[in-house]
Amino acid sequence: MSTPHDLRRPATPEAIEHAAALLGGKAKRDVQVSQYTTYKVGGTAALHMHISSIDDLYAVSAALAEVELPILVIGRGSNLLISDSGFSGLALTMSGLADYIDLPNREDDPEMEPIALFGGSVALPVAARQSVARGLTGFEWGVGVPGSVGGAVRMNAGGHGSDMASSLTSVRMFHLRKGMEANVNAVDLGLRFRGSALDDHHVVLSATVDLEWSKSPEASEAELQEVVRWRRENQPGGQNAGSVFVNPEPGRVSAGAVIDELGMRGLRIGSAQVSEKHANFIQADEGGSARDVVALMAEVRRRVREERGYVLRSEIRLIGFENETDAAIADLINKDSEVGVSTIRLEQVFEKPAVSADATDASIPISVLNGEVVRIVDSDVSDEVLEELREAFGKDATIVPISSATGGQPVQVAPEGGLVAPPTERVVIVDDDLRIVTDDDFPADTMSQTVHRAPTSTRVAIFDDEVIDGDESFGGDSVSGAVIIDGTHWTQIAPSRRLINAVKKLVKLRGVNRRKQLLVIGASFVAALLLTLIVLASPIVAVRNIDIEGVKYANATLIETVSKSLRGKSVLTVDTNAAQKLLETDPWIESARIKTYLPGRAVIEINERVPVAWFLGVDNQGRVIDQDGRVLAVVNGRPTEYMLIDGIGPNLIAGAMASESYTAAAQLAMSLPDEIRPVIKNMGVDGPNNVTMTLITGAVVKFGEPVDLRNKLVNVVVILRRQDINQIAGIDVSSGTPVVSSP
Repeated sequence: MSTPHDLRRPATPEAIEHAAALLGGKAKRDVQVSQYTTYKVGGTAALHMHISSIDDLYAVSAALAEVELPILVIGRGSNLLISDSGFSGLALTMSGLADYIDLPNREDDPEMEPIALFGGSVALPVAARQSVARGLTGFEWGVGVPGSVGGAVRMNAGGHGSDMASSLTSVRMFHLRKGMEANVNAVDLGLRFRGSALDDHHVVLSATVDLEWSKSPEASEAELQEVVRWRRENQPGGQNAGSVFVNPEPGRVSAGAVIDELGMRGLRIGSAQVSEKHANFIQADEGGSARDVVALMAEVRRRVREERGYVLRSEIRLIGFENETDAAIADLINKDSEVGVSTIRLEQVFEKPAVSADATDASIPISVLNGEVVRIVDSDVSDEVLEELREAFGKDATIVPISSATGGQPVQVAPEGGLVAPPTERVVIVDDDLRIVTDDDFPADTMSQTVHRAPTSTRVAIFDDEVIDGDESFGGDSVSGAVIIDGTHWTQIAPSRRLINAVKKLVKLRGVNRRKQLLVIGASFVAALLLTLIVLASPIVAVRNIDIEGVKYANATLIETVSKSLRGKSVLTVDTNAAQKLLETDPWIESARIKTYLPGRAVIEINERVPVAWFLGVDNQGRVIDQDGRVLAVVNGRPTEYMLIDGIGPNLIAGAMASESYTAAAQLAMSLPDEIRPVIKNMGVDGPNNVTMTLITGAVVKFGEPVDLRNKLVNVVVILRRQDINQIAGIDVSSGTPVVSSP
């Protein structure tokens, strides 16, 4: 697979041509993508593709394996500015692929956990309103952010005292460069103030958030309305992308206040103007120029830097400005390197072997119409029924029976016959009686079931042996279309009486009449009960084999103890929750998950915390800590493979939390760009609440109190890039404004 393409480097015409050929008619040439952004200005994308299914993502991934091409994923376009010259690559927009919401219902189960699942394409205001309507609290802030859930994850969007990181637990993600899906824990996303480790090749399919049950639904609704009122009164409408600059000191100094104090409210360059209503918004005139918007951004940034010393960072993604000759604009769009531990951790999630996209649950008979090919997957469909299906749909397509025993490859191809339907429509026939129970312990795992449910397809679920004939709801005596039964919804598709007849025969293969079915069901229930009792007592289903995944640092004795507690227990009744909680008492283990498989196998999946730095206690023993300041281990030696935090710290035990200053030092160590890491000797804690860093030359960098560390680190990185470290005696960024002293 090709290496990731730099988004700033345009694709060659040959690459565009090659990609267009690989993607076929799904990718359109020279599409005006400004229509998908809230700014409504800018140029075209060399290629554009609507993503409507997971198969489309795999198609894009396959194309990227063949051709080097920059990718631009457009969510709701609320934080995006595309240059007038356009984007020379492949732009992707989502068309319902991840537009769903799964909320818990406390009325069905009073003990239900307040965990919500939002599709990546869902608008944040919609997610906020629906969560409040279901009696949940903690997501009200989202009603004031116009972006999508996926975009909010990538930018760690927030407002009104909260953000995505406050409740996000995990995401389901597709990696376009590797052609893989994975569940990713929030800790591996590198979330920071208005940023993360995600790039354009990471497509967020869903986000799982841990909320709370509201004690007062009325209060939650009032808070929702207050956010809406505040936004209406304080933020402008029209063509903008929300806040332009990240607050220089989050929680203390806002970018809008600084810009306003410098008298730039109403400042205009060409077709762009600093909003009269909110100084951190830049409005674009209808039919205006993206060049004017970015030029105004650069001018505002220049004045703030010169008069207040703050180097403002753009909250808006600037696309297609790589050939900009204006130095001020070039400086604005060139982001500092953020490839570090968080980026590496995120990519490591996708190093596990990928599950084949063609893998099909053989327990579910499925018939899929896709273009002009009908695939019959492990269904007991007679030749007679197949013949009627051919007559119903015509003779122009191909019927391809597929068997799971052959790895999903066709076992035979009928010489003629098949189904005729629009090329983009798929018909899925599912016998729900044969569906096996799936593992729904983790909400994000429900995404894996979409391969069977085909969320972008027309679904046909047959669950009775009597197909309605002559029902008035279908227009009288003769049914003119196939019956779609989806819960309580009935629709009509693909007009053909012969299809109804074929479906009748397909269903009648599974039962003669209702009375016989009742007798069979009753007898089956008794037999199943007896069989269940026998199976539960049988050693055949006892846990014998245990596989352990993800272990590097965790306590081997504890893991062996847990393994022994599982062995010999029935895979159907073993208490995996208790075992998981026991594992999570180990400071190294952030989360554990235990799965059981018939006839006698268990898998222990462990997600470990990542060691970042260490410090010495008063007892002269080393304490290894992670980015959250949790002490992972107490060691007698010196764990020099991690960054040292100089200074004598407290005698903390494993599992305890270090102070704010030690936590901040660990986070700084984790965030160091690779390019400057070799010149850093160690981090340090000076006094009760001051963080320092020492260069290999002995020069000390003073960060001061552990606030606004990211911007302080950016200033230090810029200085170290531009100056010879041998000419630096010290750097003081404790006030926010860097002061460099010479030897």
